[in-house]
Amino acid sequence: MAKFVALLPCAGSGSRFGSALAKQYHPLCSKTVLDWTLSAFEAVVEIGEVLLVASPDDELIDKYATKYNKVKIAKVGGATRAESVSNGLQVLELMSDDWVLVHDAARCCIHPNDIQKLINQLKDGTNGGILAAKAVDTIKQVNSVKQVLRTIDRQCIYMAQTPQMFRYQELTQALTQADLALVTDEASAVELSGGTVQIIESDAPNIKVTFPFDLKLAQMIINSYLEDGVYV
Repeated sequence: MAKFVALLPCAGSGSRFGSALAKQYHPLCSKTVLDWTLSAFEAVVEIGEVLLVASPDDELIDKYATKYNKVKIAKVGGATRAESVSNGLQVLELMSDDWVLVHDAARCCIHPNDIQKLINQLKDGTNGGILAAKAVDTIKQVNSVKQVLRTIDRQCIYMAQTPQMFRYQELTQALTQADLALVTDEASAVELSGGTVQIIESDAPNIKVTFPFDLKLAQMIINSYLEDGVYV
């Protein structure tokens, strides 16, 4: 039976957040951003392991291995997200058809039900896929000076999220073959290698903490989850 392992790259500097403290360690609802992310994965029975890929000099990450049953840490983070994911895959001891769910550490509002939905809809197939949200705004394509060229049919537009779930061998080979400078997420690496990527629509808010204001939005979402007993 195939295993399901989550891999969370945690080596980014978070320059857009504008803080010396990495955003995953910022306080949120009496815990940290990373705590809430990990709580969601701990709640999903199928997830057997959560690998945090951190920078070699990251000391704040160490405590999370003792706080959570499924968490392991590999301080092999690279200069980019793609490098961190690639390095993390080399640490994992998996079979070719095991599943890896790559998730943004700062996407702390992921609902356990959406993780479960992703697993349920992909586990019996060969193709991997990603959580994504359907575009609700009108989408404009512009030129270099921000003049509108055309309006794009939003029915064909989805906003990529994480987790992004692929078979271990397919994802490893895709990242090995790709120019990592062109890889913005795991799906793009699989796309470049000719693979098929399935879209699974997320049902709950799944924002990524990128700017300080995002913490206020995340706080409202997490509090609503707590009221609903999501993490119990």
